[in-house]
Amino acid sequence: MNPTPHYDEDFYSDGFIADPWPHYAKMRALGPVVWLPRHQNFAFTHHATVAAAVRDHETFISGRGVAADDAANEMTRGNSAASDGARHAAIRSATSVPLLPGALEAVRAQIESSAEELIENLLAKESFDAVADFARHLPLTIVRELVGLPDFGRDNMLRWANATFDLLGVQNERGAAAVDVFMEQRRFAQTQAKPEVLKPASWTRRLFDLVDQGLLAPDLAPVAMRDYLNPSLDTTISAIGQLIYQLGINPDQWQLLRKNPDLARGAANEAVRMASPVRSFARHTSRDVEIAGSIVPQGARVMMVFACANRDERVFPNPDKFDITRNPRHHLGFGSGIHMCVGQHLAQLEMVSILNAMLPRVEDIAVGKPKIALNNTIYGYESLPATFRGKSKARSNSAFSAGTRTSPRGTIRARILSRESVAEDVIALSIARLDGGALPAWAPGAHIDVHVTDGLVRQYSLTGPGRIEAYLIAVQREAQSKGGSINIHSSFKEGREITISEPRCHFTLIEGANRSVLFSGGIGLTPILSMAWRLYQLGRDFTWHLSARNDSRLPWANDLADLPFSNCIQLHLSEGSEPSRLDARAVMSKLDPGTHIYICGPKAYMDSLINAAAEAGCDDEHVHCEHFAAEIDVDGDPFTVVLAHSGKGISVGPGETILQALRREGIEIESSCQNGVCGTCVTRLLEGKADHRDLVLTAAEKAENSKIAVCCSRAQTPRLVLDI
Repeated sequence: MNPTPHYDEDFYSDGFIADPWPHYAKMRALGPVVWLPRHQNFAFTHHATVAAAVRDHETFISGRGVAADDAANEMTRGNSAASDGARHAAIRSATSVPLLPGALEAVRAQIESSAEELIENLLAKESFDAVADFARHLPLTIVRELVGLPDFGRDNMLRWANATFDLLGVQNERGAAAVDVFMEQRRFAQTQAKPEVLKPASWTRRLFDLVDQGLLAPDLAPVAMRDYLNPSLDTTISAIGQLIYQLGINPDQWQLLRKNPDLARGAANEAVRMASPVRSFARHTSRDVEIAGSIVPQGARVMMVFACANRDERVFPNPDKFDITRNPRHHLGFGSGIHMCVGQHLAQLEMVSILNAMLPRVEDIAVGKPKIALNNTIYGYESLPATFRGKSKARSNSAFSAGTRTSPRGTIRARILSRESVAEDVIALSIARLDGGALPAWAPGAHIDVHVTDGLVRQYSLTGPGRIEAYLIAVQREAQSKGGSINIHSSFKEGREITISEPRCHFTLIEGANRSVLFSGGIGLTPILSMAWRLYQLGRDFTWHLSARNDSRLPWANDLADLPFSNCIQLHLSEGSEPSRLDARAVMSKLDPGTHIYICGPKAYMDSLINAAAEAGCDDEHVHCEHFAAEIDVDGDPFTVVLAHSGKGISVGPGETILQALRREGIEIESSCQNGVCGTCVTRLLEGKADHRDLVLTAAEKAENSKIAVCCSRAQTPRLVLDI
């Protein structure tokens, strides 16, 4: 066994907190686990090690406390973050319901309206404090009201939260000063926050309603209440402050976001990664654990240094750069596993709402030097001078919001502007809004639903250089069509009025990659063409391997030579006078390790490329696929799905899908392809283990087991609990 490397610095000193990034880099360089002699704690530093540990809640337990010393753990353990087993499940179940995505739809309009009002007011000022005037606005107005405390509690929420997070470090001067404030909060929750003084229908009042219904133990209500008082403010304020700072010092990213509003959620998550509001929470080991040759003994306290893991260059190329095109799912800023931040959806809703309010109004962002707020656990700013330059817009007249949402919000009435035959059995349709307005912006790889006839919906990739005055799709007439492509070919003529959806994208282009290699087979050209256009516009290095049977089967074959990036295209035809089939293994074997790979086409074509990439040792996270059709076996043993919001159980029989079972009981879930390729029906999975059979979730997402495509996937456990 190897001795564990030491890092002899005070993790909670003013100097470390004010400028932690060089320290984190040195800690990562020492290895995935280091010993901190000043605190007598182990610390996990690499992304993979932290992620694996927080997901292994049986080995790395929380019930002994998540603070970095014994004194704080004695005072703070017992809430959902610092509990295990049945106690954790009971508190989490009680507090999570109003914070689930479905429940947050009830307050979305209020949050969005407040965000628009905020930006309008800030545009009228020469300058403002991006913490006091900007980052704190939604948490201290909307969220504080949703929590529902009486005046004394509402006025002290931020003060209590600051003290609690100081206490969750060590008992230095800050930690010791926080004890009295923390105990004041505890007394309030235990003795003053009675049901009759809480706001009706608020989050905290709901806890006591659960007690009255026998669904929550009376002694857990004050403990659960603290989960609303502490994390709902500081962490989100930190992330919003980081968001505005990074957009201010990276004007290229703000302009990129203005051109691609669908990146708003990516920008929010990148700010969370960069800030890592919770620097570290601890776990205790239930057994001896070996990490990279070092033994972490049973009973040891291990600091999960999220902020260090979120700058790990093994996962995030150029980790200190703010890049809104990164995969938003990789960071650990919200934690992971059963203790993952319960308020993450609310935080993202607040941040995305702010961005959506800024996008049509704010042209430029200027920021000054931030003053760091010294807190033992939370990294954030105390103040940040900022200025917005732009144009005020009356909220009622803003058409931009229709194109800046990051998830589908209904349908669009449209008209076919033109129809053109672009290959054998392939037509291209240009589609514009019926009212003549601009269509929602879209990202390369996005697709739309096309409502073919009543009850018949098909998905088609958007293609071309990213126009919003009209969408362009290509439809191939399929020999085995079940009505979709045949209907479109026979009846979708120029001038016809149709219904489409807003774009959504599960085939995301990583725009910041140093090099990209694109592969398309046949009609799989459509999403790849839009990616090629985007990479060309960004000046990125890429190659496109374009395969088809022959020229007559290749859409826009006669136009390829005129594309401004034609020199990046390598054409592979399997028929003709000079066939040039693609040698997948040879191509994959020559790719640099950091290359991102994009594949779309027939199943056999895609399988050969995916297998070749695996044989060449390509990183699974760098291989991105878009499936057009799938033949999926939905048969299996019966199981039960439980609807978390109502507790209702529904049996799913052999050969029956979850979607069919839900609809049998009158429960409608938005769906489209019904064979696991579009992602429309993906639903949050709260409990149980899924048998993933879809082709839209990545391998990492399937391993995470936090969502399920209900149109085709089944269960590996007798019971699944869905966020419905």
